[in-house]
Amino acid sequence: TLLRGHRDVAVVLLDVVMETAQAGLELVGFIRDQLGLAECRLILRTGEPGYAPELTVIQEYDINDYRTKGELTHTRLITTVSSALRSYQQLHALAEHRRGLELIVRAASDLMQEHAIANLAEGVLTQLAALLRLPVDGIVCSQKGSPYGDDREHCYVVGATGRHAGCIAQPLETLADQRIVAAIMSSVARRKHLFGTDYAVLYLQAAPSQEAAIFLEGGQVLETIDRALLDVFVANIAACFRNVKLVERLLRAQQEIEAQRAFLRTVIDASPHFIFVIDREGRIRLANQSLAERFGQSPEQMVGRAQADFVSDPQLLQALRSDDEAIAACRQQRIEREISFVGRSGEERWFHTVKVPLKDASGAVDQIVGVSIDVTDRKRAERRLLEAKERVQVTLDSIGDAVITTDAQGCIDYMNPVAESLTGWPSAEARGWPAGEVFRVVHEETRVPAKDPIKLCLVEQRIVSLSGHRVLLARDGREYDINDSAAPIHLGDGGLQGVVLVFHNVTENRQLARQLAHDATHDALTGLINRAEFERRLERAVSSAQDEGARHVLCYIDLDQFKVVNDTAGHAAGDELLKQINALLAGTFRESDTLARIGGDEFALLQENCPLERGHIVAQAALRAIRDHSFSWEGRTYQVGASIGLVPITAETHDTAELLTRADVACYTAKELGRNRVHVYQSTDSETVQRHSELLGAAGLRDALERGLFRLHYQPIVALAGAEFRVVRYEALLRVVHEVDPGRKGELVLPAAFIPAAERFGLMGAIDRWVIRRAFQEYAQGIGRTGATLAVNLSGNSLSDESLLQFIESQL
Repeated sequence: TLLRGHRDVAVVLLDVVMETAQAGLELVGFIRDQLGLAECRLILRTGEPGYAPELTVIQEYDINDYRTKGELTHTRLITTVSSALRSYQQLHALAEHRRGLELIVRAASDLMQEHAIANLAEGVLTQLAALLRLPVDGIVCSQKGSPYGDDREHCYVVGATGRHAGCIAQPLETLADQRIVAAIMSSVARRKHLFGTDYAVLYLQAAPSQEAAIFLEGGQVLETIDRALLDVFVANIAACFRNVKLVERLLRAQQEIEAQRAFLRTVIDASPHFIFVIDREGRIRLANQSLAERFGQSPEQMVGRAQADFVSDPQLLQALRSDDEAIAACRQQRIEREISFVGRSGEERWFHTVKVPLKDASGAVDQIVGVSIDVTDRKRAERRLLEAKERVQVTLDSIGDAVITTDAQGCIDYMNPVAESLTGWPSAEARGWPAGEVFRVVHEETRVPAKDPIKLCLVEQRIVSLSGHRVLLARDGREYDINDSAAPIHLGDGGLQGVVLVFHNVTENRQLARQLAHDATHDALTGLINRAEFERRLERAVSSAQDEGARHVLCYIDLDQFKVVNDTAGHAAGDELLKQINALLAGTFRESDTLARIGGDEFALLQENCPLERGHIVAQAALRAIRDHSFSWEGRTYQVGASIGLVPITAETHDTAELLTRADVACYTAKELGRNRVHVYQSTDSETVQRHSELLGAAGLRDALERGLFRLHYQPIVALAGAEFRVVRYEALLRVVHEVDPGRKGELVLPAAFIPAAERFGLMGAIDRWVIRRAFQEYAQGIGRTGATLAVNLSGNSLSDESLLQFIESQL
């Protein structure tokens, strides 16, 4: 019973009572055979002297020593037991070595069956536990690379047992126990096993680039194992690691092949084109989904069928067979053909088919792979394109615009009839010439060659419309004002094919535009600058004086006695006199100065960059020229003069309105002082001029309208015929009340003082309408009852207003 429970007993001392001759041997046999204690050393002691078993028996039963009680003295007993212990140790070591070898062989066999690194790592730790006959707390770590991902830079734990089981799949450096990390890294760095006081690290190298380490708690345990046996175990484990790596690679390769095969099949079936493989006998070995659906089959149903099963046209079938034979015989490596195929529905469709050989390992053509692309839409588009091209050709030949097309190098390849007419080049002759040689364009004013829109379009690859007026120089010397636009012509792939240039003759339009531009800035009667343009130039002069300190002079010229000529000789005479003013004054000022007509008989002269003294001299010269002129009309001679107001333009000038008001006041002052004179505006002018200057402003006139300060006085006209001197007509005379002081009665100002300003500031229309409305009201309330008629004076501006008649009718 004791021996059954303690299998690790080293020495047994048997004191045998020899009831029989074989009693001792039977007991030894029981221990050896029944209990299986082959390593345990046995010492027999018997009380029968002179009895000793034969040597062969001792060897057979593996008895360590046999002694009688008399022989087994105390000293002899110690010697015998010591010898038995040494024998046990040797036998135990041999047995453990043998068991370890057997375990290693079985472990290697078992581990070779593992195909995953994680399973192998788990198996290694399991076998180590069996080898040590103890539970193992251990870690298996790969040197570089995670078996679970693409990380190739870190060491990973691929297996773990015991208290380290939670570390599986973690990077080594992330382990909480840095003692383990340091031990493993040290072992790998030294490339050798490492034994510490409380741990051991087994190093193994499966391949030059494949290393691993096994960390075990309790390093002293491994010290009981023969190091040679340990090396054998590690060597076998390294072979297993190599095997797993190889198997993993093979499995990955097989998976990749299957994935690629599935991917390729998916791509082939997803393609809208027809993809097929046929053998040398013309039988289908592969057909994709699109091809099978065309014939109402599945891809599997088409395999093994012949082309003749699907192509009924004998000529087409023969052409296809001829292509296959040429490829199979290696006479051609690639054949492309466009074929027309009539399907079951009777619809004709076109296919572009490409065939190439598939060769075996010996280089012989084994199969033929083909791809057919449905180009029916392209064929139909080509037909439509041809028809459209013919229509475009007819259209281009009939439109009014000139059209030139070029190639990608800017050489002409087409010109329509209008382009031929404007350039003077026949299309056939111009074809191939650089466009710049045929389409020659210069700037209208400078005559400098303009940028070539075709070249610019080719460089920038965008629509180009050059600004500015350009003139086309025709081959025969004629010139045309043109507008042009060049656009790139792109190929289907985005490449540049050429340029289309469209231009049209705008000579008449441009001449009309020039005339309109001139009319917009010039007086129609005299040809001088008109009021609007003059005020724009005056604004620029004021800005230059304010910003740059420039000094200019404004002359305001009002003709004296012009009304006499106009009323006596008629409007035609008055118009002729106004026309002559430009010629009269032309020699008195510089070409850079601006003379403008700003009113009926009012002119203005802007002398830029001119001091006041020089401006006064010019004004005096202008005055003499007008005064010395004798105007003749229909045999009569008329003498006119002028009153000129002079105003300096300086940095202190606020705006053009103030400037014109001062010029008007200066001119008014000249008239007040006796006419035919030049008066320079002074802020200390007489009280009358000052009062009137307040009224002559636009704000003053608008205020008078809003406050009702205008008055109508009616001058009676009496018929001299008859004895009663009856009033037959009244003339409405306009006055305006000027209030000098709110506590005093205002004085009436005559029209001569405010009409020019009203015309200048565009207020005459409003004033005339006030006069018409008030005259009609007062006529109805008073003088109209006498039967007399009423005459109302209106300005020329109002008479040219198309809406005036409608307003008058509305007041009746």
